[in-house]
Amino acid sequence: MNLPQARWATMAAFFINGGAMAVWAANIPSVREQLRLSETTLGFALLAIAVGSVGALSIAGRLIARYGSRPVIIATAIPTILLVPVLIAAPSLPVLVLTLLAFGFCLSLMDVAMNAHGVMVEGRLGRPIMSSLHALWSAGSLVGAGGVALLLRTGLTPLTYAALAAAVLAALALVALPRLLPSALDRGAVGDDRPTFVLPRGPLLGIAALALLAFVAEGAIADWSAVYIRDALNTDRGLAAGGFVAFNLAMFAARLLGDPLRARFSAVALLRGGGVLAALGMAVALLAQSPAVAFVGFALTGLGLSNVVPVLFSAAGALPGVSAATGVAAAASAGYAGFLIGPPVIGVLAGVITLKAALLLVVAFAALIAVAAGTVRHARSVGAAPASH
Repeated sequence: MNLPQARWATMAAFFINGGAMAVWAANIPSVREQLRLSETTLGFALLAIAVGSVGALSIAGRLIARYGSRPVIIATAIPTILLVPVLIAAPSLPVLVLTLLAFGFCLSLMDVAMNAHGVMVEGRLGRPIMSSLHALWSAGSLVGAGGVALLLRTGLTPLTYAALAAAVLAALALVALPRLLPSALDRGAVGDDRPTFVLPRGPLLGIAALALLAFVAEGAIADWSAVYIRDALNTDRGLAAGGFVAFNLAMFAARLLGDPLRARFSAVALLRGGGVLAALGMAVALLAQSPAVAFVGFALTGLGLSNVVPVLFSAAGALPGVSAATGVAAAASAGYAGFLIGPPVIGVLAGVITLKAALLLVVAFAALIAVAAGTVRHARSVGAAPASH
C-alpha cells in the first residue's frame, strides 16, 4: 500500500471529474445556439443529468461496499470522459437528452466513489487532505473551462476542443487511476448485506442539507454563468466562459490553502465565513454592469464556497456513531443531487422570471449555509477520526 501514490491518484480522479464537467459546462452556450434552445427548454434538457444521477446514487453505496471505491472510479472515468464530445456534437434535442442521462449517471457514480476513496485516504494519513482533493477538481474545471475561453477565440471548434480534452483526460486516467488504494481496504467495510446509503438523520441530515445547498450554488454557476454573462452583459462566446473561469480559479487557489485553514480554524467558522463571502460575491456578480465586475463577483463566490464541500464531507465521515462510508455517501449523494437538480430549476425559473432573478437563489443558499453552520459542530476533527472505514 503506497499512500502518497494513492493520494495523487485520488487527486487525478478529482481533476478528471472536474475537467469533464467543465468542458461540457463551458460549451453549453454553443450547444444552446447550435440546437436553438430557449432557456426553459435548456433547463429541462439539463434535468436529464439529474435523472441519470438518481439511478447512480441509488446503487453507489452498495457498489462501493461490494467491490470497493477503486473499481467504481476506474469503471466510470473513461465513459464520463468520452461522453463529453458526444454531448458537444449532439445533432438534436433527443440525442442531447439521452447523452445527458448517461453523462449524469457516470459522473455521479464516479463522484461518490472518489469522495469515499478520499475520506479513506484522509483517514489513513491522519491529516486533512479533502481540500487539496477538491482543489484538483477545481483545477480540472479551470483547465477545461479556460481552454474553452481561450481556444474558441482562436477559431477552434467546440467539438475539436472537446475531443482533444477527452484524449488528455483519458490518458491521465489510464496512468493514474490504477494507483488508487486496493479495493479490499473499503470493500465490505460496513458489510455487504447492509446498505451504505441510508436516509440521513440528526446531524447527518443537517450536513447533507448543507451539502445540497452548496452544490446547488456550484451547479448553478457551472451551467448558467456563461449564459448569464453572454446574454445579460452582451459578450461573445469566448469571454462568456470567463465568469466560470474566475470562479474556478478563485476556488482552486483557496482550496490549496484549505487544509492548513481547516487545521487552524473550526469547521463552523469556515462555513460561516465562506457562506457570507459567497453570498456577497454572487450579489456583486448579479449587480454588475460589465463583464470585469461580474468576473470579480464570481471570483469572490468561488473563494466563499471553496472549502464548504471539503469541510462538509470530512464532517460527514467523522460523525460519532456513523461509519465513514455511510456519512460520505449521504453527504455526497445529497450534494451531487443538488449539483444536478439546481441548474434545471434555475433554467425553469429563468423562463418564468429572468435568469438574473433566478440566480438570486445562489445568494440565498450561501446565506443559509452561514446561518446553519453550527450543524457540523458534532463531528470529530480529522485527526481524531478512525484510520479506516
